[in-house]
Amino acid sequence: MRLRALASVTGARTFTFIAAMILVVLIFAYTYSLVRSFEVQTNTLTRVFAKFCAAATYPATRDEEVRYIFDETIKDINFPIVITDPRGVPYTWKNVGKDISADDVSWDLFVNTNPADPPPGIMSDIIEIVREMDRGHKPVFMFDPVTGKFLGSVHYGEPAITSRLKWLPLASGVLLGVLILMSYLGLRGIIVGERRSIWVGMAKETAHQLGTPLSSLMGWVQILKEHSADDRTRRAVHEMESDIMRLKKIASRFGKVGSPPRLDMEDLVEVVRSAVEYQKKRLPSLGKEVEIKEHYGNVPQTLVNTDLLEWAVENLVKNAIDAQDKPKGIVEVRMTYVPQRHVVSIEVEDNGRGMDQKSSKKIFEPGYTTRKGGWGLGLPLARRVVEEYHGGKLRLVRTAPGRGSLFVMEIPAV
Repeated sequence: MRLRALASVTGARTFTFIAAMILVVLIFAYTYSLVRSFEVQTNTLTRVFAKFCAAATYPATRDEEVRYIFDETIKDINFPIVITDPRGVPYTWKNVGKDISADDVSWDLFVNTNPADPPPGIMSDIIEIVREMDRGHKPVFMFDPVTGKFLGSVHYGEPAITSRLKWLPLASGVLLGVLILMSYLGLRGIIVGERRSIWVGMAKETAHQLGTPLSSLMGWVQILKEHSADDRTRRAVHEMESDIMRLKKIASRFGKVGSPPRLDMEDLVEVVRSAVEYQKKRLPSLGKEVEIKEHYGNVPQTLVNTDLLEWAVENLVKNAIDAQDKPKGIVEVRMTYVPQRHVVSIEVEDNGRGMDQKSSKKIFEPGYTTRKGGWGLGLPLARRVVEEYHGGKLRLVRTAPGRGSLFVMEIPAV
């Protein structure tokens, strides 16, 4: 019931996240469309002004009233503009981005300037600005309306606001990407946290529920031990006591999930060997022909929690046994010390059915299982024990359908 409730809450939050992202994208697209429209209109208006300047420049040289209108108009424009004579030599300009006045150009400099090879200084700077303008906007040519004689050109650039607006879509896109990424990571963190809290809570509740009947069973076993009359009964009581102790260990493990465990210096070989031995004892009852091969190297002692690490190894070995689909199954457990990285490597490899790429990406997700009746908690719990409690790593190194799997657990050495 709680898992279904979790799925419902997670689904609602995922839907809300997707809806919010769609809304943000739509707002971004609308803003981008407005910016592009404004940019086009600004460029159109700029070119219209440039054409007006081209049309008004020639009569302005002859008519005082037209000159006044021309001067008043060009005074208020906010984009760079340069007017050149038929040779291509600038003779007036505005908003070119430099503190250069046309009045500073002498008549001799103007007359003697070769636009293809201008002398260093004012004219050279302005001609370079003209070339830069022409790369972005085609100049407007001026002609005598009566004779058709070419009189020069009007060169213009973009207003400063248009240049700034060009960066707005890029900046908005970057911000949108950051927002989506942060929202996704936040939602993912919430979902993972909720899942973790659910199965950690289930583990602790299980440990709590097991506590009372186990204590009661221990009392009944003690009574049976005191009244055992024959060897057969005593052996049965001994086995019952062993099973109860096993259940107590399992309850203890569940109770430690979610809380930082105590770590002690332990012999890792003995911890792993104990976990493997327990799984070996289960083999006859599984109805499978499986051989477990063990290879233990010279491994240093290190800080571990025996109960939890043993549990993690048991889960890996059990997972390897359950994956067997061959007439003769083989599970290999290998332990080595890697001095270059200062870690103890524990490998569990099987020749079972393996997994496809899609399944291999989900095996550490709580609740995911490929086995009928499985809970999908063994590998996630094992990873939590190894990575969060021991600062190590647990990963699936290799798997393929029909070719088995290889899991590697790494525990830092002290």
